[in-house]
Amino acid sequence: MTCIVTALKSEAQPIIDFLDLTKKEDKNFPIFTNHDTTLIVSGMGKINSAIAVTYIIPHDTMINIGICGSSSYKIGKMFNIKKIIDKSTQKVIHINKDGETLTCVDTPQNNPNEFKNTLVDMESFGFYQAARMFVEKENILLYKIVSDKISDTILTPKEVHDLITPHLKKIF
Repeated sequence: MTCIVTALKSEAQPIIDFLDLTKKEDKNFPIFTNHDTTLIVSGMGKINSAIAVTYIIPHDTMINIGICGSSSYKIGKMFNIKKIIDKSTQKVIHINKDGETLTCVDTPQNNPNEFKNTLVDMESFGFYQAARMFVEKENILLYKIVSDKISDTILTPKEVHDLITPHLKKIF
């Protein structure tokens, strides 16, 4: 079984549509399933992501898909993550050999000069730390799609949908 964790419903919706997932009744999290995949919407932040991972375990493969900021890369570009840096603790996690570096922050950021040559999100560190407790390292995947230039920009659900949709055939 594969589990997908997204922070936002707008990140989840294109995946729900693509994989033909149906909503499962649950009072704690929005959860969507089909015969071999479960998707859970965690809410923003690394604590929410970690809680969602532990709530939905056990699964063979854990995937985190979502949007991120970047001052260096083109909006709409997708990246496989090779390394996560937790900004608050400076702890570094090496995931694999190929991909980009992702900095996980505790709050939304709006200073692109502070994050040169890195992607920025708010969930990856909590997701990975929790998933690693239950799943083999090689079965934990993170895909991030650049949504903004590290600014106060708030995207509409349609804009998020349109950023994620073109990449789904590559992921699945």
